[in-house]
Amino acid sequence: MMRILDAKMIDTKSGLETYLDIQKNVHVADLRIPTEESPFFEIKIGIEYYRLIEQNYYDIQVNYFWIRIHPEMNTITLLEPEIQNIFSIKDVNERVATKKLIGEWLINTNAFRSSIKNLIKEKKSENVVTEKDIRETLRTIELLEKTLDLKTEDILNAEVKKAS
Repeated sequence: MMRILDAKMIDTKSGLETYLDIQKNVHVADLRIPTEESPFFEIKIGIEYYRLIEQNYYDIQVNYFWIRIHPEMNTITLLEPEIQNIFSIKDVNERVATKKLIGEWLINTNAFRSSIKNLIKEKKSENVVTEKDIRETLRTIELLEKTLDLKTEDILNAEVKKAS
């Protein structure tokens, strides 16, 4: 049986970026749960993609972005990390295309959804002992599950800004 591969491309000044819906290409790089200092849930996503340069040379890149979610899901912000930023060195149109890629494609891919589900499974199997750790783990699982409910419009309406 032949398997069809879902892919998206963005034509940028530095080459044609090709994103594939393959599990190993999307991963959760970091996670921050709400605290008194920062009431947001933040999840750092890493995406591996292929860049075709001058129609004959490929290189592989891994870049990142943060999704910041207010616990009530009423505010979504995309944050740009300082290094390996998926939005960096892109002009305005390329940045818009990248945001659309995240909202219209990435959050709906099997790779993204599997990465989140695998992390939920890991969190559920952690050996937590203290009441505080149990609360934090349950809250993390709840917020990860909400991440699976993100809609295209949530991302397209999100502000993109530098992470602090």
